[in-house]
Amino acid sequence: MYLLSRILFALSRLAVEKGFIPQPKKDPFPLFATLVWGIVLWLFEYHPHTLQPSLQSSMNYLYHDSNTWHDISDFLIYNKPKTN
Repeated sequence: MYLLSRILFALSRLAVEKGFIPQPKKDPFPLFATLVWGIVLWLFEYHPHTLQPSLQSSMNYLYHDSNTWHDISDFLIYNKPKTN
């Protein structure tokens, strides 16, 4: 999966080089990155079970677990929800 974006960009450059598509006026990478990240956020919000477990865990930490702080150890060590 890491290589997929690089392969797509290489094929896009080759298509421009061969004249199949016109040279873009602006760098297309920011648009591509926005689209990919938007899809990840949509999947996380509505279909989290489809994401790879490590990505699911990271997204849970970023968007759910990090919403609550107890003390400085949450920042320095690990921000894990405390159960009472």
